[in-house]
Amino acid sequence: MSSSVTSRKAYVIGARETVKGFNLIGVPGEEVSTPDETLETLERILQQDYSLIMISASVIIEIEDTIEQIRLENSTPIIILSDANMKLDPKEIEKKFRRFIGY
Repeated sequence: MSSSVTSRKAYVIGARETVKGFNLIGVPGEEVSTPDETLETLERILQQDYSLIMISASVIIEIEDTIEQIRLENSTPIIILSDANMKLDPKEIEKKFRRFIGY
């Protein structure tokens, strides 16, 4: 599989470590650090033809509801990835996950 095919399949937005890790396996991405940067990047990437968009959990804090609404309005799957360096209460993660899947 050529890298140009791989690069149009998935895109990652988020924390430096997450983006660099995916870059190592050929997935392009963009490092962001604020909610505004995250939303601006996501809106721009949604205009391109990616099959999957992955976002670091640490960069969606405070904009979870907005991200959820964007996910509902777009056919491109948007997956939220856990960050290795993110410190969250496991109960809070479970609560957010249950809300996300509608359980």
